[in-house]
Amino acid sequence: MAQESGPGALTTDDVGVFSIARTQVIDTRYAMAYAAGINDVNPAYFDDEKPGGVTVHPGVVFSLQWAARFRPDQPVNMRAAPFGVHATTDLRVYRPFKVGEAITTQGCYIARRQIKPGVYTADRYRMNASNGELVAELYYNGITRGATLDGPDVTLEEEPAWPALGSVGNSAIWRAEIPVGLHAGQQYTECAQIYNPIHTEPSVAKAAGLPDMILHGSATKALSLSAVIDRCFDGDANRVTRLCGQLRGMVLMDSGITVEGLAEEVVDGEKRVAFRTLNAAGKPAVSNGVVCGTV
Repeated sequence: MAQESGPGALTTDDVGVFSIARTQVIDTRYAMAYAAGINDVNPAYFDDEKPGGVTVHPGVVFSLQWAARFRPDQPVNMRAAPFGVHATTDLRVYRPFKVGEAITTQGCYIARRQIKPGVYTADRYRMNASNGELVAELYYNGITRGATLDGPDVTLEEEPAWPALGSVGNSAIWRAEIPVGLHAGQQYTECAQIYNPIHTEPSVAKAAGLPDMILHGSATKALSLSAVIDRCFDGDANRVTRLCGQLRGMVLMDSGITVEGLAEEVVDGEKRVAFRTLNAAGKPAVSNGVVCGTV
């Protein structure tokens, strides 16, 4: 019997269920590899002779999250999986990651609700040091297109409000052009340890209805964050305290992206930068982007 088309119904039974807890030692090799995966040439990510060792790029949270996303006591819904798309990211960094420390990451579904395009699921991941200190939190949320819920919406925890800027125009106040190489997907896959064949194998990408391999959404966000760090935070990733943004469009290999700064403000002693990222066709890849950090 042929499988029914579409993603079908999703359950709310797994809201409140935790993923596996995965511990990763952020050693020099791991930190350098992530920065290399996004072709960031800032020497701070590679100079292990400077006091404190190499700087850890905040985007490393995406690698930590990926490794901890499994829920071994909850079977994967293979029917719904192909219809899932990443929607929003809200990363809060409470203090910079340090080379040599062990970080334990665990996720939890905190909400699932019906929206017009399908079913929205909110995940919250926490990254803790060995002494229990909360280093970072990542809200990594998505939509299963065309799906329906098997019951009423469930929300165990409200997502935090995004930081606001007083005035954000539509004209760029600065731009950064970033190339995306032919092998950017393979490079990011291996360096960030985030594997999904739609990013590395044309046959799989096209079978999924994509025009070709597309760059990981987390790579697009990390590249965008690097541009903001270099332009607005003097190249110092340790000043970053928050990254928010909505994924809107695809980035193909052998192309490029343009990161555009839209506004910069200091609010209550915190620097806030609004940005967007466009793909090679000039379409939004990341919208409503905000990076916050120390002044």
